[in-house]
Amino acid sequence: MKKFAGVRLLSFLLIISSGFAPQALKAQEGEPLYQQYCASCHAAPTDQRTPARSALATFTANSIYHALNEGLMRVQGQSLDESQKIAVAEYLSGRDYNSERLEVLSQCSAPMPARDLSMAANWNGWGNGLENSRAQSSAGSNISTQTVSHLELSWVFGFEEGSNARAQPSIINGVMYMGSTSGRVYALDLASGCAHWTFLATSEVRGALSVVHSPVLDKTLLVGADISNRVFVLDATTGERLWHADVDPFPLARSTGSPIVSGNKIFVPVSSIEVAVAGNLEYECCQFRGNMAAFDLNTGEKLWHTYIMDEPQLVGINSAERRVYAPSGAPIWDTPTVDVKRNRVYAGTGQNYTRPASATSDSIIAFDIDTGVMDWVQQTTSDDAFTMACSMAADHPNCPDAGPDLDIGASVMAVTLSTGKDIVVAGSKGAILYALDPDNGGAILWQTRLGRGGALGGVHWGMTYVGDVAFVPISDRFSGADGAMEAKPGLHAVDMKTGEQLWYSQAPVRCEEGARACMDSYSAAASASADIVVAGALNGFLFAHDQRTGELLWEHDTVQEFQTVNGVVAKGGAIDSVGPVFSGDYMIVNSGYATFGQLPGNALLVFKLSP
Repeated sequence: MKKFAGVRLLSFLLIISSGFAPQALKAQEGEPLYQQYCASCHAAPTDQRTPARSALATFTANSIYHALNEGLMRVQGQSLDESQKIAVAEYLSGRDYNSERLEVLSQCSAPMPARDLSMAANWNGWGNGLENSRAQSSAGSNISTQTVSHLELSWVFGFEEGSNARAQPSIINGVMYMGSTSGRVYALDLASGCAHWTFLATSEVRGALSVVHSPVLDKTLLVGADISNRVFVLDATTGERLWHADVDPFPLARSTGSPIVSGNKIFVPVSSIEVAVAGNLEYECCQFRGNMAAFDLNTGEKLWHTYIMDEPQLVGINSAERRVYAPSGAPIWDTPTVDVKRNRVYAGTGQNYTRPASATSDSIIAFDIDTGVMDWVQQTTSDDAFTMACSMAADHPNCPDAGPDLDIGASVMAVTLSTGKDIVVAGSKGAILYALDPDNGGAILWQTRLGRGGALGGVHWGMTYVGDVAFVPISDRFSGADGAMEAKPGLHAVDMKTGEQLWYSQAPVRCEEGARACMDSYSAAASASADIVVAGALNGFLFAHDQRTGELLWEHDTVQEFQTVNGVVAKGGAIDSVGPVFSGDYMIVNSGYATFGQLPGNALLVFKLSP
């Protein structure tokens, strides 16, 4: 395993608060490996996204081993033998590695109900629809301003080998389909948590799954992707794999955003961990370029594959005498949005990794559904290049004169206003909300600043809308942001006809002063149900707001230990990345997100309205 300077790779997994004193024997075996390969980043980190050594101890040994063996840390783990991986895992966690699977599932005795895709209570895919509204109507959810106070915890599922709970479920007629850290895909009964079937994917499945019917195959299908950038299609009734296909052959390509399905086409966005690998002094940065591919739903045939910039070329030699390539970067972190009327699919992109920068980074891009041709590009921040090498030192050989790192990381929303006008709405990590004209090359109709923004600020993971109003969670954690600007973490309501801000509800302060890893901020995607909006906070609380006024109606602290239906020890933590899902009397929420120095956790919480 090579030594990393300022790399975020370790930060992705080994992030949080101390609580277990490493045993002497584990320290003897694992501490030298930590000192050799990890301490340069974690002994005295200069960036809040890199945790200190004291924050590396609340992962389980299994989750760290899993990360080194087949997860996000596999690049480092390739140079370690099995005993070294276990030694590092046990030293950092202070706990024993368990080679046996811990999970025990209860099998459902009743048959799976029919896969009725027309039911109002279904929540299908990341955004619950092609337009990515992340909203459930009153016909599909009974949770409202009048009933939200009656929510009670029904049951909890623990993600084995995980310290991040980031697999948002889909609900179809009382069946919950979801992925997991371990790569296992589940079809669970929503009422009880019993299992209809499970399927083991190649690696972690962190995106949402979509359920669709194929008239050609006469089957109901489950569509997803694992983080190794492999798309797969299962029989939603049995869990049998029908086909799978690799998307981008670049070894550091990943699937973060969820695939979305329209007609007989699956659209798969592609992101990358090269932004973190660039922290390696010996790495020749960088050659990944953002891309999206379309596959035939029924056969797995790749229909088109569009890279959003030219192939990288050698542009120089850095101070470590390593080659530098450009253009590169601009990953697609978000789930695409489909505009059937215009035969387009929209996606937002992140920053470049090297310079010269491309015109497609930090942009909203419209792709032709049939060909993959980019119909238009609207760039919101130009000349933005950044890698995690910059987190260690501005003069790091792989830091490309660091830009602000202001991705369009949240899914854009396709909206038809009450006026009949169609717009595309996007939010940036710079805390600016944009409305674009899809019929005029993506021209900006209005833009509204909602906060300070920054690399971990602004709009991070997702928004929701109902009617003409967008509900926008703003993180505004300080990370490379302009400290002179006012931070406005919380929920913002915006009239999408004009861009006028209707109200702002500050994220409630629930962290005790000095509490490490606790942050009063909204970073996860928000979701709407009937006349409320529910947002999860980095402090681990859930908050329900009135859509009309922003008034806080209900809250729940998820940072606690839970008994689970699958026998895995589970604890809640920071709520980040994914947002709540609503179905009938139920609300389902992921709790725990150890990345970026936040509170770890591995719990999926199922709430239900009490009688």
